[in-house]
Amino acid sequence: MKFIQALVGLALSFASWSALPQSACNGKFPNLITDICYDCMFPIGLAGGLLNLGVSADDYETGASHFPVCICASSLSAGTPMSFWEPRYMVDTTNKPGCMPLLGGIDISPPYNASEYGGEKSINKQIGGRAKSAFMHVNEYINPVMTALGVIANSPCFDSRSFDVPFISWADPTWNDDSLSLMLTPYAYPFAGIASIAAEMPDAIAATASFPIASLFWTAGAWGPMYPLTGNVGIANTPEQVSHLVLARLFAKLHAAGAQQSPAGQEALQSCGAMGLPQIIMDKRQYKTNRVFPFPDNMCTPIGRPLALQEVGAARPNDKDYGYFVFQRKDCCQPFPVN
Repeated sequence: MKFIQALVGLALSFASWSALPQSACNGKFPNLITDICYDCMFPIGLAGGLLNLGVSADDYETGASHFPVCICASSLSAGTPMSFWEPRYMVDTTNKPGCMPLLGGIDISPPYNASEYGGEKSINKQIGGRAKSAFMHVNEYINPVMTALGVIANSPCFDSRSFDVPFISWADPTWNDDSLSLMLTPYAYPFAGIASIAAEMPDAIAATASFPIASLFWTAGAWGPMYPLTGNVGIANTPEQVSHLVLARLFAKLHAAGAQQSPAGQEALQSCGAMGLPQIIMDKRQYKTNRVFPFPDNMCTPIGRPLALQEVGAARPNDKDYGYFVFQRKDCCQPFPVN
């Protein structure tokens, strides 16, 4: 009898142990010189013209001034219009709450329950077959690398904030609750289901050729539906697709909350600052991603673009965490130097 009790206890212990999530947190702080694809900063516009330096990169028309001179009413100064893609943010995705891959794999290890742990699971589709869903956490870091490296100094057009961690999803109670998250974006209700699926193909085609369609704000093209703004992904094709989708949802969420500004366009240029203006519904064209962990992809990827090339060699069984640099489109009035 004791032997049977011991055997049952051992079996229960083993079952509990096998159900525990993986505890490892892998990561590496990116090398700011070699890991970032600085070609993503191009094309650069200056004084109404383009300065490409032989680099071919994606861009879109923001409607900002093409005149060689701009005026900053706030500072009563004159300057020249400048446009470029600034590397401003780092974002990493992970299954483990508290894991921060782009900080070298630092693990805060907060208390969490099973529903807060990420990963993939198989689900039964309504019409035969099987599919996978997923849940992932995301962390955002402010890291304006151009000023951090000292490449640019004393320019109001470049982000001069210090390194910061403004968003960690495990501390956000709406990140794993679809219903609760929709309280922030009630306008997303009409775009669920068929409306979202129908918009994915044209948006993906547009993103493949250039940039996604800004008016289709409720979809992220080939990555999936933009809403709800949570880490729950209903159709998980690959880890890279899931990571890109939750990254896009992160910025859409920050815009909806009024915590993220848009520095692209004529009004942003006339604001004569690095931060831009509030934009509640995100113009998804203003972001490009560049994977830096677990290894750099050396690509500039607009939101919604199919990820066939990025996924080559990027879905190894041991890779559960991903990290990206995020470039944001910027229009600004660079003041003329004053003697």
